Amino acid sequence: ALFLLHVLVVHRVEHHAVAEHSFCHPPHTMLARTSAAAARALRASPSPHARCFSSVAEKIPVVEGGFSDPKLSEIPNPLYETAQSALNSSCYLSIDWKISEDKPVIEAIHRMVANKIGALAVTGEGDGIVKGIVTERDYLNKVAFLGKNSSETTISEISTSFPNLVTVSRENPIDRCMEKMLAADVRHLLVRAEKDKNSEIMGMISVKDIVKCNLAKSNAQKERLESIIIEQQFLNSPI
Repeated sequence: ALFLLHVLVVHRVEHHAVAEHSFCHPPHTMLARTSAAAARALRASPSPHARCFSSVAEKIPVVEGGFSDPKLSEIPNPLYETAQSALNSSCYLSIDWKISEDKPVIEAIHRMVANKIGALAVTGEGDGIVKGIVTERDYLNKVAFLGKNSSETTISEISTSFPNLVTVSRENPIDRCMEKMLAADVRHLLVRAEKDKNSEIMGMISVKDIVKCNLAKSNAQKERLESIIIEQQFLNSPI
């Protein structure tokens, strides 16, 4: 009887949290807050039956606010993948992903092959500031196909520079990054440090990085939905 009473209390807490925030918060915020409310109820309950869930309840982070809350931003959350998430797992973090515009194209090709990548960020001569991008497609279309000498052709001759660059802010949702890639028919995106389009380029992500993030997000959504179904079945159980 005490256990069933406790289950009803937890259910009322979750229902109250959903009702209170349903008109002013998006669904992902509601999920975060109702989970937090359930965790508090489990931890605070005096019922000995509820204490059997203590090991599980201890693992539930009680964090106020939605997914934009600064505290939540410190917790990796696959339900809210961004360009920064893709950058964190990108191979470009572990290599030198920049090359000067005055270098010969053959040097860029050697580095792409050695690192198994398809693009490099292009910097100004001597200043190290990213101003463009050079890809394997640039080499094929503008050097190999035209029969040019890759040792005599400089990167500045074939690279894409501002204002034709496709960039994203590191806070852009991963879905938005995918939309930009498809719209521009590109496979790499330069990542800006801030929302301002003129802000510093801090990294680069590829279509592979975005696929990994989308897979992680899809798996997280599936697990979350399964957990909601299990919780509802448990709450609605007559036993």
